[in-house]
Amino acid sequence: MFQIRTLLPIDYEFAVELANTMDWNMTVEDFQFIECLEQGGSFVLVEGLKRVGIATCISYGKIGWFGNLIVDKTYRKKGSGTMLVRHSLDYLHSRGVETIGLYAYPYLKEFYSRFGFISDIDFTLLHHEKLDLMETAGAHRINESNFLRIIDFDKQWFGGDRRKLLEPIVFEDSNVGYYLSERGHIVGYIAATIYESAAWIGPMICQPSRYDVAGKLISSVLAKSINKKVYVVASKMDTALYDMFLTLGFREGFYVSRMFMGKFAAPNCIYLAESLERG
Repeated sequence: MFQIRTLLPIDYEFAVELANTMDWNMTVEDFQFIECLEQGGSFVLVEGLKRVGIATCISYGKIGWFGNLIVDKTYRKKGSGTMLVRHSLDYLHSRGVETIGLYAYPYLKEFYSRFGFISDIDFTLLHHEKLDLMETAGAHRINESNFLRIIDFDKQWFGGDRRKLLEPIVFEDSNVGYYLSERGHIVGYIAATIYESAAWIGPMICQPSRYDVAGKLISSVLAKSINKKVYVVASKMDTALYDMFLTLGFREGFYVSRMFMGKFAAPNCIYLAESLERG
């Protein structure tokens, strides 16, 4: 009989091994970070003493995000995935979440639709193998004096309060965060997580049609990602932004569908995801 319990530090190695059967390239540090953001929001599925699946989720006030879901292939199609999803959704609702989002592989869209998730738009993972030297575009660094303005701007467009996510990204010494403003009002911001050999660009939010702002912000973070492999998740519907990355030499990887459960009208803005598991 399957049972679910909270993912513990002793489970991290198992979670990494299981997740990487899907080529997700996750590390123990990834699960430590998830736990720091949402204590008690990661789960492990067990049958007897054997661990067979994991799931993660995070709450941002009234908005929640369902992230990693993977079950050992031997135990699939036995209700295991359904059990993990329902448990995670119940957890998020207990936290006061009203709307839940996720990114689904195409073959899982029908599965998630059974829970009431409705497809929104498609996103693609884009990557660049090794960036050459780029020129920065004069965006301003996010710091403690303007951080709360960034949070308010992000909440306006994302719909939830992502302070607990953005704060550790922006203020980690190796990472970067930039913004642009006009007449005292923020018109866009971007953050990037910089590793030794790779960089993950996002989140980014800019006011609608402000591709001039998006271009400056993107060039600013790419200038800090030289000689690294760079990843970004962008909407396939936003052809202007998409073409911008292709022009810079990025290549298409796999694509996913953004899906929502609950009432949510995605605002019209220029958007890059923070990650597939956290929105």
